[in-house]
Amino acid sequence: MEFSDLYKQSNAALAKFSPDGQYIAVAVEHRLIVRDSENPKRIHRVFGTTYSAPFIQEVAWSDDSQLVLTASYASNRVDVWSIEDETWRCAITDEVARIERALWAPDSRHVLTFSELDLRLSIWTLEPDAERRFIQYPKAAAGVSFHPDGTYMAVAQRHDYHDHIGIYDTHDWRLVREVALDTIDVSGLTWSPDGLHIAAWDTSANFCAVVVNVAGLVKRQLQPDDAGLGVRSCAWGPSGQLLALGGYDRVVRVLSNVTWRPIATLTHRATVGGDADVFEESRQHTRFDLMATPAQIRTVIAGDAHRGEARGGVWVVAFNAEGTLLATVCDAMPNALWVWRTSDMRLVAVVQTLRPIRACQWSPVEPILAFVTGTPTVYLWKQDHGCHLYEVPSATVAATELRWNPNGDGMAILSKGLFSLAFITD
Repeated sequence: MEFSDLYKQSNAALAKFSPDGQYIAVAVEHRLIVRDSENPKRIHRVFGTTYSAPFIQEVAWSDDSQLVLTASYASNRVDVWSIEDETWRCAITDEVARIERALWAPDSRHVLTFSELDLRLSIWTLEPDAERRFIQYPKAAAGVSFHPDGTYMAVAQRHDYHDHIGIYDTHDWRLVREVALDTIDVSGLTWSPDGLHIAAWDTSANFCAVVVNVAGLVKRQLQPDDAGLGVRSCAWGPSGQLLALGGYDRVVRVLSNVTWRPIATLTHRATVGGDADVFEESRQHTRFDLMATPAQIRTVIAGDAHRGEARGGVWVVAFNAEGTLLATVCDAMPNALWVWRTSDMRLVAVVQTLRPIRACQWSPVEPILAFVTGTPTVYLWKQDHGCHLYEVPSATVAATELRWNPNGDGMAILSKGLFSLAFITD
């Protein structure tokens, strides 16, 4: 692995690769800097905003990689910039209610904004004097999810004291279907990769997951008696055949699209036995040692993890691009990364690091799992190849986030105020 020089950035969460993988955009206070992802020394564009502190609070690329938006929610303003035409610019302000969130529609020609207090979702067209459309009572915290081909949008809404999923046609933004949910306070929803189902889940105080088909029929409402608190994380397998739900009870429940019942419950236990490989980072050397099983996994008291919150649930559930592997991280065991094989739902490996895992992400093109722990080290795990460590060439870097380039050639390694691009060489 090779690393670029270090470059400035103001907010690691706002460093975004363009969907085509050609550029990376980073916020540096009131400026948005667009760099070449292969040669970050080359600056393609610098966009200067007029935002006051806290400056840029949102960065998002259009799906066609031709436009990028910035937002300052404190200033109630969204700006859209053109990558190729530096003279073109679009400014969005809401004269009725403050904007709290902005995102792109899949057609790259509409911008969606949520207003404060969940009053409405506004759909803005990037054309002069175009009519603006509204959707009433959206739940911004639950967000929206688009059909894989971009033709429909699912929105969590609440009216008449009940939660609903509204399905809208993105051609004219008219309501096509509305589905009532038997939830207390729906907190998230996501469309399946095959476009046939929508999964939604309830507040963290109540374990309730609902699967709805495109016809508006509820296929399953999962409410285990033994779950305790609710769903903390959710991920579809890339084919849409599996749905993984990470709970606050340290268990991942995997549902199949055949019956929409759990086909496996993956429990994060303090003792790991069987055929799983357990790797432990060595304190004396920059390497991992293969431990004998049964092996003990370090467990912390809830609330003692790096986020400082009394949670203890599974905060990462992530399938690899082929859907053959599932990675999980549990707050009660913050130094352990778990990898499961989806063909038989068996544990393949556990990787224990010296410090808590801060971020992890699969390569978008091959089964390589990258993760960081707040140190200058980048970790890569690959099935049958074990775990490898790579040092960012700067002792001042404390990598807390990472982001793969969509083309899979490398990733952005982010720490407070700095980032470096890492390139896969072997």
